[in-house]
Amino acid sequence: MKKKTFFTTMLLFLLFFNGAFLFLAVVFWHEKLDVQKEMALSEHYMILTSAARDMQALDSRGNGGNYTMEELMQPYTQFRQDGHRSLYLYHGGQLLYSDEIKRTGKNVENAPAPSLKESGQREIRMVKGKKETGEYGFLYVEGCFPQPYEDYSLIYKYSLKDIYENWREMKNLLFLCGGVFSLLLSLCLIALLNRLFHPLQQIAETSREMTSGDFNGRLPEKGRDEVAAMAHSFNQMAETIKTQIAELEEAAAQKQRLVDNFAHELRTPLTAIYGYAEYLQKAAVSEEDKVSSAGYIMSQCRRLSNLSQQLLELSALREEGGSLGKIQVDKLFYAVKQTILPKAESRGVAVSFEAKLEELKGNRDLLESLLINLIDNGIKACDSGGTVRVSAYFQGRHPALAVADNGRGIPEKAISQIKEPFYRVDKARSRKEGGAGLGLSICEQIAQVHQAQLQIGSAPGKGTVIRIIFPEI
Repeated sequence: MKKKTFFTTMLLFLLFFNGAFLFLAVVFWHEKLDVQKEMALSEHYMILTSAARDMQALDSRGNGGNYTMEELMQPYTQFRQDGHRSLYLYHGGQLLYSDEIKRTGKNVENAPAPSLKESGQREIRMVKGKKETGEYGFLYVEGCFPQPYEDYSLIYKYSLKDIYENWREMKNLLFLCGGVFSLLLSLCLIALLNRLFHPLQQIAETSREMTSGDFNGRLPEKGRDEVAAMAHSFNQMAETIKTQIAELEEAAAQKQRLVDNFAHELRTPLTAIYGYAEYLQKAAVSEEDKVSSAGYIMSQCRRLSNLSQQLLELSALREEGGSLGKIQVDKLFYAVKQTILPKAESRGVAVSFEAKLEELKGNRDLLESLLINLIDNGIKACDSGGTVRVSAYFQGRHPALAVADNGRGIPEKAISQIKEPFYRVDKARSRKEGGAGLGLSICEQIAQVHQAQLQIGSAPGKGTVIRIIFPEI
């Protein structure tokens, strides 16, 4: 890309630059040529009028034909000894005098032929030189003498050698300067492109590192120009990709833990069911043993049913969520109380409700399930005589629900893992009470559906407080 940009830019510049120089050279040539034409016309007019006056003066003194054309034209040829200018005098189309033929010894046939025949007529024409002979171009200015000498005509030949040489020198100088300037420009362009493409090279290198799995590379953000903005955007993209990959890896790890824990959870009840079923099939058992074994098989089946039901609920929450609306808090607390009170009374645990706000925005069924799960966990954590307090209040401008118990509490190292599916703080007690370790995972999903935060505070022996902080009203 850098090479293409360099060569394209240089090609366009050279075309434009050399085209401009060529245009200037052509303009300069035409200006010089116009000046030479004006000069040649002026000199021709001066020589022609002066020669006509001389002829008239000589005739008026009675000299008649006693003078020669060479004597007449000599004053006008003495100062033209550079070979660039020549005079041709004609009478009736016949050449009478030429200082060029006299000076160079050329044949008369090489002399220009006159074309004007009327008095006072003048014309100027340019004749190109011959490259093979090294000749330059010429200007020919032709004019007829005034009456009574209208049969005489004068051709003034002017060489364009000086103009051509000056123009060539000027053209060569322009193109030499253009070459030097082009070289300097190419060096500056290389330096500029290296500077401009350096961030792109860094992006390419960082992208290759990201492709190989290293997402820690970042681009330097210097200045406030477009390059710095691009570097900032690239770094944000890299950080987002790194975060998303970390989240995907964590999600994959959680899924793997879920599968492992689910397999572990299934093994115990399935082993028990298979063992008792085999016992009933192969052993001679009493009626009492049959009833006892069937009861154990049913309890394990209920455990599997509860486990599958909670897994389905967790999956539905992840995929579908729920519709949100206004909920009367007192009605929500009443429904939860009716569901949870029998279990609390059987365990000797007191459950109290306190509502300091009238309504919440959410899904009633989901929030009811959330509170029942949290209160159930609080009841399980308490011994007989324990208490579970459920409250609804404002935390600043945020509505909040809280479930607090004075039970066993949770060790600090377990708080970060307690929301994971199948995780239990006390595995033996949880299995004994029929828990699958999915309650807080479901609560976390319900909180996410409501865009709320589920916060856990606990200490061993001091109880647990779980808060659900809803978005600001």
